[in-house]
Amino acid sequence: MLPRRRWIQGAAAATAALACGVRSQPTLAAGETVLEEAESAYNHIVVTERGTVRTMYFVVDGTYYIESRLDRGYAESLDLDYTRTMMAGFLVKPDVKRFLMIGFGGGQISNYLFKRFEGIEIDAVDIDPEVIRLARKYFEVPESPRYRTHAADGRLFVEQAKGQTWDLVLLDAFRGVFVPMHLKTAEYYTALREHLTPEGVVAANLHSRTDKYPSDRNTFASVFQQQYAFRSENDRQTCFVASPGSEPVSPYALRSRARELQPKFDFDMLGLAARLHLSRDWDPTAPILHDDFEQSEAGAQRHNKRCVGEDCPYSTQ
Repeated sequence: MLPRRRWIQGAAAATAALACGVRSQPTLAAGETVLEEAESAYNHIVVTERGTVRTMYFVVDGTYYIESRLDRGYAESLDLDYTRTMMAGFLVKPDVKRFLMIGFGGGQISNYLFKRFEGIEIDAVDIDPEVIRLARKYFEVPESPRYRTHAADGRLFVEQAKGQTWDLVLLDAFRGVFVPMHLKTAEYYTALREHLTPEGVVAANLHSRTDKYPSDRNTFASVFQQQYAFRSENDRQTCFVASPGSEPVSPYALRSRARELQPKFDFDMLGLAARLHLSRDWDPTAPILHDDFEQSEAGAQRHNKRCVGEDCPYSTQ
């Protein structure tokens, strides 16, 4: 039996996760076998298997947060709702040749795109080398010079990538229920913009039912001229696509691109295009998020410090 204080913390974390759309559970499910467990400088990681399904969890305050999931019976499909929604980036930028993933997890998004887009170049970044090791061991990450994994901070990796550009950048660097603050600021988004190809886009996994959501929207708008919000199937998360382009892509053009892209995907792209959310669902006066440090390396070190419970300053995302 869990000590009362730990049980209360875990229950509170699970309730907060449910409110913002993070899939979590207080314990492992019946029949779920632990394949490996690791304690790193950043995460408590558990990899499990139940039938054909493998899951990577981050455990925070006794609660198991689903970081990545692979159904080996459908290995070339995206199992989680929000990962399918993040494919909305392709509706704005269909011809992706160079792809950057910030927040690797089990690698399911990167794996999916590598298999479906011939010749695509992938850089996948995660601060935790243990996450990358376990992903390669259990989640069928391909071995290829076109599929590169980097154990690095997502902010520092971009700032130090001199001369490199990407067509599509996906942001999904969650630590349990929060994103480190230095990966959410106008300064970081400006660095990303400078590493995009001329028509490139950034797509971020946002939880639209949290206190930080209005500031997330306003921070993106301060850097990128064009913005598109696509709701997840469960309507708790938003894939927010931002582009520095001078002209917006109309809903009609998004649907047309969905039809053209459909052969590349195994789920309904027209249905995804229909989840474009046009009405304002945030406070436009919410503060824009800025760095609270002068040098990125020092800020990244502080914001990446492992925290639990009440010690997490950004636990509401």
